[in-house]
Amino acid sequence: MEPLRIAICDDQTEEREKLLLLVEQAPIQTKSILFASSEDLVEAFEPGIFDLLLMDIYMDGMTGVEAVQKIRKIDAEIPVAFTTTSTEHALESYRLSVLKYIEKPVKSKDIHDLLQLVKLKKENTPSLSIKQNGIEEKIPVSDILYLEQQAHHVLIAQKGGKELLLYGKLSTLLLQLEGLPFFCPHKSFCVNLTFVCGINQEYKCYVMANGKNVHISRPNMSKAKKAYEDFLFSKARGDW
Repeated sequence: MEPLRIAICDDQTEEREKLLLLVEQAPIQTKSILFASSEDLVEAFEPGIFDLLLMDIYMDGMTGVEAVQKIRKIDAEIPVAFTTTSTEHALESYRLSVLKYIEKPVKSKDIHDLLQLVKLKKENTPSLSIKQNGIEEKIPVSDILYLEQQAHHVLIAQKGGKELLLYGKLSTLLLQLEGLPFFCPHKSFCVNLTFVCGINQEYKCYVMANGKNVHISRPNMSKAKKAYEDFLFSKARGDW
């Protein structure tokens, strides 16, 4: 398994270095990048480049909570853990689907348990099995924004701007996505509803987190709206 990619964000140098040391001492392979402010992290963030955001809540300028609120608009799935001296923001953390809320001083067991949780979450993520040059690969479903049939190939658009072009039919891949939050608004497209930001009624399309507009065919418009609304309700209940 590849190293867990971690963003550590704290405006106090000593706290950043302490968190980095605790992460590096854990018996799980990691690769960390340090950020001295929420603003720096938000500016650098792209879906798919980190497996975990480990950040302080109380920072000068933008708080950790405010940063995660911005990040959640483009990535609803990235695991987040807050470190803090107070439980004041526990309710907000819950609303932002924060994985863990760690009170300072942070202990080695806190970090070990957190990394173990992230590792298990990553390993148990449903995946799409594909064959590329005769070699079978697995793409985490949580990384897929949408699939598009292009002539005799299928384009798989993923987080972080990554794209994969496979020879084959979209209908074949869709069999693996049954029961997951995917919807086909058009015969050539299937979108991951997790990455839908809304519906543009005028242009009849899903607006995706990466800025892409995915066309909704006229006969599917009402179904597309219902599928998205049902997904939002399910997400609010904690089903996704």
